[in-house]
Amino acid sequence: MTAMIVGVVGLGGAGRAHVQRFRRNRHVGRIVGFDIRHEAIAQAACEPAESLAALLAQVDVVSICTPDHLHLQGIASAIGAGKHVLVEKPMVASHREALELKAILAARPDLVFAIHHQMRHAAPFEKAAELAASGALGKVYYIEANYWHDMTYRSTKFDNWRIEHGQSLLFGHACHPFDLIMHIAGGEPERHATYLSKIGYAASPEAYTAATTMMGFPGGLVGKSHVNSCAIFPQLNDVVVLGSEASYIDGIVFRDGRFEQVAGFFRPGQPDVAVNVVDIRIPPRFVSLSFNVYLRTMNWLAGRLMKKPDYGFRRQPMTVYNHDGACQTIIDNFIAAVQGREPVLVGYGDGERVIRLCEETERDGLASLAERPL
Repeated sequence: MTAMIVGVVGLGGAGRAHVQRFRRNRHVGRIVGFDIRHEAIAQAACEPAESLAALLAQVDVVSICTPDHLHLQGIASAIGAGKHVLVEKPMVASHREALELKAILAARPDLVFAIHHQMRHAAPFEKAAELAASGALGKVYYIEANYWHDMTYRSTKFDNWRIEHGQSLLFGHACHPFDLIMHIAGGEPERHATYLSKIGYAASPEAYTAATTMMGFPGGLVGKSHVNSCAIFPQLNDVVVLGSEASYIDGIVFRDGRFEQVAGFFRPGQPDVAVNVVDIRIPPRFVSLSFNVYLRTMNWLAGRLMKKPDYGFRRQPMTVYNHDGACQTIIDNFIAAVQGREPVLVGYGDGERVIRLCEETERDGLASLAERPL
């Protein structure tokens, strides 16, 4: 099979990470990059293209990693040039753009289109969806997914577009937990309410920097998400699924008075994936051994402390969200889908419902914020 030539458009933080992950895939050959900032191309360590047209003329597939408001423009150019497309989340910047994109994609059904909604494919989050769908937790009545992220430094680490143009927190951040919650729930909420705040990040041009959304699904299932861009805390991505027979939190099932690890830090078949794309490499066996020791200790404590009326437990202080592994899964799936070996994991329908929910929650939240500023 001929090695695929990949084009990456936009070489900020996301684009450079895409370059690294495409390079890991054995079906990828050359990687060509384009960015309006020439210095970004040099820093991304890929072949340079002098223009978008020059890039499109020589690649088989395109990964769109530009700022959110430029996604539709980039997708349209790539599809118009007959290229398969992977786009970073959020898919586009509004529901109107999502409908425009639907028509663009309908004109080229032969091309693969995928969205980089990676969060649902972290190992413990995949397991959450599997357990909920199988009935292993009983009847699921609550799903919570959060995204705490201190962007006060990262907003300008690679470029200034988030400050100069602005990035909607619900579109840019909540798209992750919204996608995950709907994926686990197996559908869309019937109703929702969102509460917004701007406390903590005065430099942001956005009207709000924190958002809490409650969702009601058919059958009584409730969903909740909190996202922010200024948490004084390490980046946190987690999932909680409560059922009538067991509870699931970040890879751990609690049933019959015992904690059991049912999902690890790493997805099977990703030996080259580490905790992240930084230089630190932690052996998977060491991580698993450490967590098993922790879990055995917790079970020993649980069996004793829970018999006492004055003791309870909070959620464990350690999550198992492996960002790098989840992202690699999306990259590898996109290449496999183009080759006809796998179906796309996250496609247009998934992206459209996320964009619609983001737009609705933002509209309702801003209306509430105008009436009662926080």
